Amino acid sequence: MKHSAANRQLSWSSKSCIVTTSWVLCSLFPGLAAGGAYIYSENLNNPDNVTHPSVYTGNGGVLTVRICIDPTSPNATHMEIPVQNNINIYNKLQPTTGNIVLAGANNIPANYFDFESVSLHEIGHCLGMAHPNLASESGLTGDDRNYTKSTIGNDSTYTINPGADVITGSSDDIRGDDVNLHWFRKSNNNPFTIANVVDASTYSRDPGDLPGSHNFAANAARFVGNLLGVQNTEAVMQQGTSRDEAQRTLNHDDVATLRYAASGIDETSGNADDYTIQLEYGGISSSNCDISLKITTTPNLAFCSYVIPPTALSANHVQMRSPTIEFGSGFNWFFNTTTVNQMPVLSTIGAQALDEGQSLSVPVSATDVDGDNLIFTAFGLPPFATLTGPGNGNATLDINPGTGDTGTYTVKIDVDDDGLPVLGNSETFDIIVTTPVIDTDGDGIDDATEVLNGTDPDQVDSDGDGLVDGAGGIVCINLVTGCTVSYPTGVDYDGDNFVDGESDLGTDPTLADSDTDQLPDGLEVELGSDPLSDLSWPNIADGDLAPLGNPDGNVNAADLLIAMRIVLNEVTPLSLQFAHGDLYPHGAPDGVIDLSDVLLLQQQVLGPP
Repeated sequence: MKHSAANRQLSWSSKSCIVTTSWVLCSLFPGLAAGGAYIYSENLNNPDNVTHPSVYTGNGGVLTVRICIDPTSPNATHMEIPVQNNINIYNKLQPTTGNIVLAGANNIPANYFDFESVSLHEIGHCLGMAHPNLASESGLTGDDRNYTKSTIGNDSTYTINPGADVITGSSDDIRGDDVNLHWFRKSNNNPFTIANVVDASTYSRDPGDLPGSHNFAANAARFVGNLLGVQNTEAVMQQGTSRDEAQRTLNHDDVATLRYAASGIDETSGNADDYTIQLEYGGISSSNCDISLKITTTPNLAFCSYVIPPTALSANHVQMRSPTIEFGSGFNWFFNTTTVNQMPVLSTIGAQALDEGQSLSVPVSATDVDGDNLIFTAFGLPPFATLTGPGNGNATLDINPGTGDTGTYTVKIDVDDDGLPVLGNSETFDIIVTTPVIDTDGDGIDDATEVLNGTDPDQVDSDGDGLVDGAGGIVCINLVTGCTVSYPTGVDYDGDNFVDGESDLGTDPTLADSDTDQLPDGLEVELGSDPLSDLSWPNIADGDLAPLGNPDGNVNAADLLIAMRIVLNEVTPLSLQFAHGDLYPHGAPDGVIDLSDVLLLQQQVLGPP
C-alpha cells in the first residue's frame, strides 16, 4: 500500500480500530450474519455509496476478477481447492438456505477454523461488500453488534432496542435517528428472499420504503432467520465464524448485494452499465492479480485490506482500490480437499459404422449438475469427420467417408466444464468405414462375391434353374409351360415360410441340375423333390417322355413308344422319365414304369378302346 494513503482492514479479531498516520486498522469481531451493505458507505460519510469491484469502471459487460494465492504464503498449495471452491460459488451466484453446517455434520476437525468459509467472506469484502450488521467496528459488544448496519444519528450514539420480538437485527428494532446502511427488499424486508430483478426498483436503504409495520431494515442473522422460519442460515458477509463451523455457500442477501451493485451506476437493471462478475483463478502467482490471498503473521484471524480513499465513479458509486486478503498463521486452519465442482456426464456415443459414400450425423451431448459451460474436444478424428455444435451441452459428429476411406478409426471425445478445478469426461469409440456392398441383380449376393463364385452379377438366376443365386426371395420356376415368376409353395427346408434360395438348399447356383437327374433344381423344389438326389423325383405323371431327355410338352405316339422301350428294357429310365412316365396307380404312382403305365398312356394318346 502507498504510505500516503490510508488503508482499512476488515478482519475477524476482537481488537478495536487503531489509527496511525498511514493506516486505519479496524478488526471485526465474529458474530452473526447477513448481506446488504457496502464498504466505503460509512467511513466516507455517504450512506448512499455503492461499492464495485476494482475492475469496474462504469462500463457494462463481464468483469473478470483474477484471484491469486501469494506464492510466498505458507500452505499455498493447501489453499487452492478452498479458493477454487469460493470462485465456483461466486460465479454461480446462487442463493441458498441451510448454509451453516456445524460439528459432526461437516468435515472440519474440532478446534479448527474452516479456511474455505473465512476466505469466502473475505473475498466478499474485497468485491465491495461490508458487514450487514454493526459488528465490532461499531465499538459495541456482545449481541448488540448484530443490529443492522447503520451510522450513528445526530445524538452521536447508536440507538438500539430489539423491539417486541427481542431479536436484534429484526424488522421491529427501534433505532431512533440511526442512519440505515443496509439495502433491503422493499416488498417484504426479508433478507432470506430475493427479487427476480435486483435494482433501485426493488431494493432500498430508505426506511420510508419499508413495509408499513416495519421499523428498520432486517439483516440475515441466523436468529432472524429462525424468527422468519429459515433454519441454520445466515449471510456469508455477517461478521464472524466459530471453530468447527462451515459456511461455504451464499445467502440470498449476499447475492442481492452483489446483484444490486451489478445494476450499474444508474442502479437500473437492463442498461448498458450493468455487469456480471466472473472470478478467475490465477493460481499460485503474483502476476496480474486483482485480489491476492496469503497467510501472514498478522494476529487477526483474517482481513481484507484496501486503500482509502476509493476511486470515485459517480456521486454515489466508488471502486475498490488494491484489495488483498491476509490470514493469521497463528490459528488452526482446516483446508478442505473436496471440490464443489462435479464432473460432467457424457451421454454414450458408441461405435459408428457406415459405408464409403454414406453420411452420418451423430448427436453428442453432456450434462453438468453445476450448470457449468461445457467444451467438447475430439481427438483422432479422420479427415472426413468433424465435430461441431451449438453449445449448451450439445454437439454433432458429422461423418462423410469417401472412396478409399475404408478402415477402422479410433476416436476420443472429451467434454470439460469451466469450473474449478476443470473436470471432464470422455469416451473412446471406433468409426468403422466399410467398402459398400453392390448387388446389381438384387439376388442377395454382392457383385464381388458373384464374380469369385462364377455366378453372373447381372442375373438373379445365373443358371436358369428357377432358383435365385442368393438366399431366399422370388424364384423363377422352370415348368414345362415356361419360366414364371412366383412365390413358390413348395418345401420349406429351414422353416422360414418360403421356398429358399440356393444358398439355403446347398444346390450349385452355377448348375441348373445339381443332381444331374435331368430335372432343374427349381422344378424339383416346386414339386417336392430333392434337387440334390437323383433318386428323388417329383410326381408330374403327365406321360410327356419324348424327345427322350427333353420332354416337349406334348403327349403323343412318340411318348408311348418311349414308354414301351422302357418296359422292354431298351431304355433305362432316369428321374426325368419317372417324373413324367410313372402314371399308375392314378394319383399315387408306384415308382416303376410297366405295362400298367403303358396302358394308361395309350388311353391318353389313342383314347378309350
